[in-house]
Amino acid sequence: MKELAEDYKAIWKKDRGLLWWMGANFLLNLWLFLVPFFSLDSSHPKIWARYSDISNGYQQSEWWYLLSFSIIAIAIGVGHTIIGARIFSKRGKDIARLFLGVSCAITIVALRFLMSILGEG
Repeated sequence: MKELAEDYKAIWKKDRGLLWWMGANFLLNLWLFLVPFFSLDSSHPKIWARYSDISNGYQQSEWWYLLSFSIIAIAIGVGHTIIGARIFSKRGKDIARLFLGVSCAITIVALRFLMSILGEG
């Protein structure tokens, strides 16, 4: 835990650009975490949620399916930010920025997929 705090101190002193990438990653994942909660309606036990295959498309599913996006957001948001700090101390700032950029791209794809699911219902 002390090493992680030292990594963040080093990032704060040496590379503010990486700190911006960490903030962008965190905010995108916070958005991915909150969207399913605000789009759930308690009066509908089934929602349009799952993309099953090409011929059937979306189908009715349980409401908790959308909460899997929140679990992904926690794993990516917290985990990738911590891993980005460790990569910074072990491998350098360029690889850490690349890692966080890919993490942001994954989150944007997940947000786009979630929005298409929510728009279908």
